[in-house]
Amino acid sequence: MTLSDTQNPTADTNDSSTTRDRVAKYIMIALGVSTLGAFANAAFELGTIPPDRIVSHTREMLAYPVFAGLFALLAFYPRRMPGLWELVLFQKLGITFFSFSLLGSASGAVASDDPMLRLIVDGVLVSLTLVSYGLVQGWTAWRNLH
Repeated sequence: MTLSDTQNPTADTNDSSTTRDRVAKYIMIALGVSTLGAFANAAFELGTIPPDRIVSHTREMLAYPVFAGLFALLAFYPRRMPGLWELVLFQKLGITFFSFSLLGSASGAVASDDPMLRLIVDGVLVSLTLVSYGLVQGWTAWRNLH
């Protein structure tokens, strides 16, 4: 005689894990899509950038599709790449803290350079990435390191 899924204690764990994975996947996909939106905005702003900022703005603009790809990798392979969660969080936390330190003392050539805007946007990215990291237990990717 076998136990049904409702009587099997591991079935609840698996269902819960699957739900957490699915929620994290959708969060990371949303972050990837929004990052592509930031890329489009940066491309649109390119014509208004002063000549002395073109190189740094272009470098930043080209980082958006890279991060969209990283978010996609984390969405679809959350426990297969040791260190990827931590690298993304390191960069996003760095931008968030740096933006916080610049509040009231810096402004930029375009609206997206505003430290308050960056603090809010990257703060939300960090928060949602941390939520997803916890949901999928992203730190377990290190167990697969050979």
